[in-house]
Amino acid sequence: MMKRVLGIALCLLICRIGANAQQIDPAKRLKHYATVGYNLGATAPFGLPNTIREIKSYSPLFTPSVGYEATYDLSSRWLLGAALRLDYKGMRVTDSVQYFRTQITVGDGGADGGVFEGDFTGTNATKANNAYLTLPIYAGYRAAKWDFKLGMYVAVLLSSQFEGSVSDGYIRKGGSLGEKVLIDYATFDFADKVRSYDLGAHAAIERSITERWKVGLTGQLGFVPLFPSSFRGVGYNLHNMYVTVGAAYRVW
Repeated sequence: MMKRVLGIALCLLICRIGANAQQIDPAKRLKHYATVGYNLGATAPFGLPNTIREIKSYSPLFTPSVGYEATYDLSSRWLLGAALRLDYKGMRVTDSVQYFRTQITVGDGGADGGVFEGDFTGTNATKANNAYLTLPIYAGYRAAKWDFKLGMYVAVLLSSQFEGSVSDGYIRKGGSLGEKVLIDYATFDFADKVRSYDLGAHAAIERSITERWKVGLTGQLGFVPLFPSSFRGVGYNLHNMYVTVGAAYRVW
Protein backbone atom coordinates (compact mmCIF):
# COMPACT_ATOMS: atom_id res chain seq x y z
CA MET A 1 0.00 0.00 0.00
CA MET A 2 2.76 2.44 0.95
CA LYS A 3 4.64 1.71 -2.29
CA ARG A 4 1.47 2.45 -4.29
CA VAL A 5 0.96 5.78 -2.49
CA LEU A 6 4.59 6.79 -3.07
CA GLY A 7 4.32 5.78 -6.73
CA ILE A 8 1.18 7.88 -7.22
CA ALA A 9 2.81 10.86 -5.48
CA LEU A 10 5.92 10.57 -7.69
CA CYS A 11 3.79 10.40 -10.83
CA LEU A 12 1.82 13.48 -9.77
CA LEU A 13 5.08 15.38 -9.10
CA ILE A 14 6.47 14.44 -12.53
CA CYS A 15 3.22 15.43 -14.21
CA ARG A 16 3.21 18.75 -12.35
CA ILE A 17 6.79 19.50 -13.39
CA GLY A 18 5.98 18.48 -16.97
CA ALA A 19 2.92 20.71 -17.06
CA ASN A 20 4.86 23.68 -15.74
CA ALA A 21 7.70 22.98 -18.16
CA GLN A 22 5.31 23.33 -21.10
CA GLN A 23 4.63 26.90 -19.97
CA ILE A 24 8.30 27.89 -20.33
CA ASP A 25 9.71 29.11 -23.61
CA PRO A 26 12.29 26.40 -24.57
CA ALA A 27 14.77 29.10 -25.57
CA LYS A 28 14.69 30.51 -22.05
CA ARG A 29 15.19 27.29 -20.13
CA LEU A 30 18.96 27.25 -20.43
CA LYS A 31 20.71 30.15 -18.66
CA HIS A 32 24.42 30.99 -18.59
CA TYR A 33 26.18 32.96 -15.83
CA ALA A 34 29.62 34.38 -15.06
CA THR A 35 30.30 34.11 -11.34
CA VAL A 36 32.71 35.80 -8.95
CA GLY A 37 33.08 35.50 -5.19
CA TYR A 38 35.25 35.31 -2.11
CA ASN A 39 35.80 32.11 -0.11
CA LEU A 40 35.67 32.33 3.68
CA GLY A 41 36.21 29.39 5.99
CA ALA A 42 38.84 26.99 7.20
CA THR A 43 40.68 23.80 6.42
CA ALA A 44 40.10 22.14 9.75
CA PRO A 45 38.85 19.03 11.58
CA PHE A 46 35.09 18.54 11.92
CA GLY A 47 35.41 18.81 15.69
CA LEU A 48 38.04 20.53 17.83
CA PRO A 49 40.48 17.80 18.94
CA ASN A 50 41.79 17.76 22.50
CA THR A 51 45.34 18.37 21.22
CA ILE A 52 44.30 21.95 20.36
CA ARG A 53 44.10 23.88 23.62
CA GLU A 54 43.42 27.40 22.35
CA ILE A 55 42.87 29.22 19.05
CA LYS A 56 45.05 32.33 19.41
CA SER A 57 44.30 33.92 16.05
CA TYR A 58 42.59 33.29 12.73
CA SER A 59 42.70 35.36 9.55
CA PRO A 60 41.43 34.75 6.00
CA LEU A 61 43.66 35.02 2.97
CA PHE A 62 43.00 36.31 -0.55
CA THR A 63 40.87 33.37 -1.70
CA PRO A 64 38.77 34.36 -4.73
CA SER A 65 36.37 32.25 -6.74
CA VAL A 66 35.63 32.84 -10.45
CA GLY A 67 33.72 30.63 -12.82
CA TYR A 68 30.95 29.76 -15.24
CA GLU A 69 27.53 28.36 -14.31
CA ALA A 70 24.69 26.94 -16.39
CA THR A 71 21.16 26.17 -15.21
CA TYR A 72 18.28 24.41 -16.97
CA ASP A 73 14.69 25.11 -15.90
CA LEU A 74 12.66 21.93 -15.61
CA SER A 75 9.63 24.03 -14.67
CA SER A 76 8.86 27.43 -13.21
CA ARG A 77 9.97 26.06 -9.82
CA TRP A 78 12.54 23.32 -10.39
CA LEU A 79 15.94 23.50 -12.08
CA LEU A 80 19.17 21.60 -12.61
CA GLY A 81 22.59 23.20 -12.73
CA ALA A 82 26.34 22.74 -13.01
CA ALA A 83 29.32 25.04 -12.78
CA LEU A 84 33.05 25.14 -13.39
CA ARG A 85 34.93 27.29 -10.86
CA LEU A 86 38.48 28.23 -9.99
CA ASP A 87 38.49 28.24 -6.19
CA TYR A 88 41.19 29.28 -3.76
CA LYS A 89 40.59 27.92 -0.26
CA GLY A 90 42.84 28.92 2.60
CA MET A 91 43.42 30.61 5.94
CA ARG A 92 46.07 31.46 8.50
CA VAL A 93 45.71 30.22 12.09
CA THR A 94 47.81 30.23 15.27
CA ASP A 95 46.94 27.92 18.15
CA SER A 96 48.29 26.47 21.36
CA VAL A 97 48.69 22.69 21.13
CA GLN A 98 49.57 19.79 23.40
CA TYR A 99 50.91 16.48 22.11
CA PHE A 100 50.14 17.60 18.57
CA ARG A 101 51.35 14.97 16.09
CA THR A 102 53.61 16.50 13.44
CA GLN A 103 56.86 16.43 11.48
CA ILE A 104 59.15 19.45 11.84
CA THR A 105 62.49 20.70 10.56
CA VAL A 106 64.87 22.58 12.85
CA GLY A 107 67.29 24.88 11.01
CA ASP A 108 68.11 23.51 7.58
CA GLY A 109 67.68 19.92 8.73
CA GLY A 110 71.43 19.34 8.65
CA ALA A 111 74.07 18.98 11.34
CA ASP A 112 72.97 22.13 13.19
CA GLY A 113 69.32 21.07 13.29
CA GLY A 114 67.32 18.03 12.38
CA VAL A 115 64.04 16.57 11.21
CA PHE A 116 61.77 15.28 13.95
CA GLU A 117 58.51 13.37 13.97
CA GLY A 118 56.56 13.14 17.18
CA ASP A 119 54.17 14.90 19.54
CA PHE A 120 54.71 18.65 19.89
CA THR A 121 53.57 20.89 22.74
CA GLY A 122 53.75 24.67 22.30
CA THR A 123 52.60 27.20 19.68
CA ASN A 124 51.64 26.13 16.17
CA ALA A 125 51.15 28.56 13.24
CA THR A 126 49.73 27.25 9.97
CA LYS A 127 49.09 28.83 6.57
CA ALA A 128 47.06 26.92 3.98
CA ASN A 129 46.08 28.15 0.52
CA ASN A 130 45.06 25.58 -2.09
CA ALA A 131 43.71 26.17 -5.60
CA TYR A 132 41.07 23.84 -7.05
CA LEU A 133 39.17 23.43 -10.29
CA THR A 134 35.70 22.72 -8.91
CA LEU A 135 32.70 21.10 -10.62
CA PRO A 136 29.44 21.40 -8.63
CA ILE A 137 26.30 19.61 -9.85
CA TYR A 138 22.99 20.35 -8.15
CA ALA A 139 19.20 20.51 -8.22
CA GLY A 140 17.40 23.72 -7.33
CA TYR A 141 14.05 25.11 -6.25
CA ARG A 142 12.89 28.62 -7.11
CA ALA A 143 10.53 30.66 -4.95
CA ALA A 144 9.84 34.15 -6.31
CA LYS A 145 13.28 35.85 -6.43
CA TRP A 146 15.02 33.16 -4.35
CA ASP A 147 16.86 30.06 -5.56
CA PHE A 148 17.74 27.17 -3.23
CA LYS A 149 20.32 24.67 -4.49
CA LEU A 150 21.59 21.36 -3.14
CA GLY A 151 24.04 18.89 -4.66
CA MET A 152 27.61 17.61 -4.69
CA TYR A 153 30.95 18.84 -5.96
CA VAL A 154 34.20 17.29 -7.10
CA ALA A 155 37.42 19.30 -7.29
CA VAL A 156 40.89 18.74 -8.73
CA LEU A 157 43.88 20.29 -6.97
CA LEU A 158 45.81 22.76 -9.15
CA SER A 159 48.33 24.09 -6.63
CA SER A 160 48.90 23.67 -2.91
CA GLN A 161 50.36 25.52 0.04
CA PHE A 162 50.35 24.08 3.54
CA GLU A 163 53.19 25.32 5.69
CA GLY A 164 53.94 26.87 9.04
CA SER A 165 56.01 26.79 12.18
CA VAL A 166 56.09 25.57 15.76
CA SER A 167 57.75 27.48 18.58
CA ASP A 168 58.19 27.95 22.32
CA GLY A 169 57.79 24.31 23.23
CA TYR A 170 59.12 20.81 22.88
CA ILE A 171 58.60 17.64 20.87
CA ARG A 172 58.53 14.07 22.10
CA LYS A 173 60.35 12.11 19.40
CA GLY A 174 58.27 9.26 18.05
CA GLY A 175 55.37 9.78 20.45
CA SER A 176 54.21 11.10 23.82
CA LEU A 177 56.68 8.86 25.73
CA GLY A 178 59.67 9.59 23.50
CA GLU A 179 62.78 11.65 24.10
CA LYS A 180 62.02 15.31 24.89
CA VAL A 181 63.64 17.86 22.56
CA LEU A 182 63.24 21.59 23.29
CA ILE A 183 62.07 23.61 20.28
CA ASP A 184 62.58 27.37 20.09
CA TYR A 185 61.50 27.52 16.46
CA ALA A 186 61.03 24.97 13.69
CA THR A 187 59.15 24.79 10.40
CA PHE A 188 57.06 22.36 8.38
CA ASP A 189 55.93 22.24 4.76
CA PHE A 190 53.37 19.62 3.72
CA ALA A 191 52.33 21.12 0.37
CA ASP A 192 53.43 18.05 -1.58
CA LYS A 193 51.33 15.80 0.67
CA VAL A 194 47.96 17.48 -0.05
CA ARG A 195 45.50 15.11 -1.73
CA SER A 196 45.04 15.72 -5.45
CA TYR A 197 41.24 15.95 -5.28
CA ASP A 198 38.33 16.90 -3.05
CA LEU A 199 34.71 15.74 -2.91
CA GLY A 200 31.81 16.97 -0.84
CA ALA A 201 28.41 18.59 -0.39
CA HIS A 202 27.32 21.77 -2.17
CA ALA A 203 24.47 24.04 -1.02
CA ALA A 204 23.54 27.57 -2.03
CA ILE A 205 20.94 30.27 -1.54
CA GLU A 206 20.66 33.11 -4.08
CA ARG A 207 18.48 36.13 -4.67
CA SER A 208 17.86 37.92 -7.95
CA ILE A 209 18.32 41.67 -7.64
CA THR A 210 17.83 42.55 -11.31
CA GLU A 211 16.98 40.65 -14.48
CA ARG A 212 20.71 39.97 -14.98
CA TRP A 213 22.29 40.04 -11.51
CA LYS A 214 21.91 37.82 -8.48
CA VAL A 215 23.83 37.54 -5.21
CA GLY A 216 24.15 34.65 -2.81
CA LEU A 217 25.97 32.38 -0.41
CA THR A 218 27.39 29.00 -1.40
CA GLY A 219 28.60 26.47 1.15
CA GLN A 220 30.92 23.57 0.39
CA LEU A 221 31.82 20.86 2.91
CA GLY A 222 34.60 18.46 1.95
CA PHE A 223 34.04 14.81 2.83
CA VAL A 224 37.54 13.71 1.83
CA PRO A 225 40.43 14.49 4.24
CA LEU A 226 43.01 16.97 2.95
CA PHE A 227 45.84 14.47 3.48
CA PRO A 228 45.83 10.74 2.69
CA SER A 229 45.62 8.31 5.62
CA SER A 230 49.22 7.23 5.08
CA PHE A 231 50.50 10.72 5.96
CA ARG A 232 51.45 11.14 9.63
CA GLY A 233 52.44 14.80 9.70
CA VAL A 234 49.07 15.92 11.13
CA GLY A 235 47.42 13.95 13.90
CA TYR A 236 43.80 14.38 12.72
CA ASN A 237 41.81 14.67 9.49
CA LEU A 238 41.44 18.13 7.96
CA HIS A 239 38.53 19.05 5.67
CA ASN A 240 37.75 22.01 3.45
CA MET A 241 34.82 23.93 4.96
CA TYR A 242 34.13 27.18 3.11
CA VAL A 243 31.34 29.61 2.26
CA THR A 244 31.49 31.69 -0.91
CA VAL A 245 30.04 35.19 -0.79
CA GLY A 246 29.42 35.93 -4.42
CA ALA A 247 27.50 37.37 -7.35
CA ALA A 248 26.47 36.05 -10.75
CA TYR A 249 25.76 37.89 -13.99
CA ARG A 250 23.54 36.29 -16.62
CA VAL A 251 25.45 36.37 -19.87
CA TRP A 252 22.61 34.94 -21.98
